[in-house]
Amino acid sequence: KEQIIELSNELGVSASDIAESAYNAISSSVDTADAVGFVEQATKLATSGFTDTTTAIGVLSTAINSYGLETSQASQMSDYLITAQNLTKTSVAELAAGMENIIPVAANYNVGMENLTSAYVTLSENGATTAESTTYLESLFRELGDSGSIVSKTLRESTGMSFESLMKQGESLGDIIEILSESVDGDTDAFNELWGSSEAGTGALSLLSSGAEKYNGVLAQMEQSTGATDTAFEDMTDTVEYAKQKMENSFENMKIAIGDQLTPVIKNLSEAGAEAFGWATDFINDHPEIVTAVTAVAVGLGGMVTAVTAVSTATSIASTIWESFTTLVAAH
Repeated sequence: KEQIIELSNELGVSASDIAESAYNAISSSVDTADAVGFVEQATKLATSGFTDTTTAIGVLSTAINSYGLETSQASQMSDYLITAQNLTKTSVAELAAGMENIIPVAANYNVGMENLTSAYVTLSENGATTAESTTYLESLFRELGDSGSIVSKTLRESTGMSFESLMKQGESLGDIIEILSESVDGDTDAFNELWGSSEAGTGALSLLSSGAEKYNGVLAQMEQSTGATDTAFEDMTDTVEYAKQKMENSFENMKIAIGDQLTPVIKNLSEAGAEAFGWATDFINDHPEIVTAVTAVAVGLGGMVTAVTAVSTATSIASTIWESFTTLVAAH
């Protein structure tokens, strides 16, 4: 709870929203001890990537789980996404929509997140939409990883290694495409015939048209992207509107803190009040002669009418005290 309030004050996001995000993160297999720190990164990504925190949590948790990374590495995954957004006309919201499905496939073939985002950037620069890029890349990865496909056999004949092994040893996707092109002496038609599906072929030809050098240039920017999310978040929140939002949020958190301090007092007061009223009721029920005596005294002082007035006045006072008490409790 203390971590949530602290992060709420830092980011200017309501404590209830952060608590809900932490629950979602834990539900996505993020360790409970790391949940608030993970939510901090997801919130910054959401703000900088024009999306919501739920989407940011989804894509980051998918990356963490698929690649078998530590939760602390979510910041690097976030930086790749922000850099891809900076280099293209796409947004993190659009990237996340497709990448949650393709990340597990990429991870299965050792295609790292930096390579995956570089491929999206390259395809986007060549005119493909984010959704089209997702389709192209998923087909391309599956054919390259299928030991029975023509392109997989060609790659193994040229290098003596599988697609997964080449990626694991540090080759980029751009390098793989260039190796395949060289295997057919740069013949575009022959290169296209290596692919069994039109989607994979279209994606591969697009990457080929950019060339390995350009692809690797984008990849280098990804590898040097550390801190991109923090920088983007600072730019997005450097506004008067955000400052006001942050102040209002801090005020709400102050009320929560005050309420936390008052809760034990209100609880004790409520219990004491309940005990007092309960004792009074039991006492009167157990001692009806008290009511008789009070009535007799009232008659002696001024008659039955006066007694009725006295009882009515006493009842009114008790009612007022009770209403004030319940109002106080409800207010806190």
